[in-house]
Amino acid sequence: MKYPKAVVTLAVVVVAGLAVLTFSGLRVPGTQQEQWHLLDPAQVIVLRTPGGLLEVATLSRVEEFGWQTTYTCPLIDCATLFGATVTRVRVPVHYTYRIPLAQTWELRVQGQDYVLTVPAVQPALPPAIEAAKLEIETKDAWTSPGAQLNVQSTLRQLGPELERRATLPAYLQTQEPLAARTVEEFARKWMREQGKAVNAKVRVVFRSGGA
Repeated sequence: MKYPKAVVTLAVVVVAGLAVLTFSGLRVPGTQQEQWHLLDPAQVIVLRTPGGLLEVATLSRVEEFGWQTTYTCPLIDCATLFGATVTRVRVPVHYTYRIPLAQTWELRVQGQDYVLTVPAVQPALPPAIEAAKLEIETKDAWTSPGAQLNVQSTLRQLGPELERRATLPAYLQTQEPLAARTVEEFARKWMREQGKAVNAKVRVVFRSGGA
């Protein structure tokens, strides 16, 4: 029985290929099976900490703040009549955030990660300002209240305003990724020193402010 020339050629190529694989010590591609190690959900790692406060993140911003003073009169609109004295302040501010270190931390398994729940971050108050870079600008009318008094009031109100901004949700959300990395690095360092190092990911969860 005669086979078509194309079939004969294909068979020769296949046989030749198998021969090359055999003599070169290579194996025909296949599959490999092995055990996939799962984290024990019942496992809890207790980590001792040195106590105190851990600084976890610093958020730096150039802040602007304004304050104005006007006259008040019982029967007429003196603010419009005599004008306002307005002072604007511009200054670099560094907001430092930290967490209290409990006596122990517990790392619990969740899926393929360890989860470390820590207290909510707390801003260090008052925030640090770069006084050497403080810029003050005042605009007034010749009939408006004195500029010097308004500048003093502006600087007096600046501190409380910056403390308020330190707790704004937008500021807290901005610093959280950096804070989480700092806590994870700190936890891994102490785990190594206590002989409890793990290769799995450590996911940091901050409690809500009221918790």
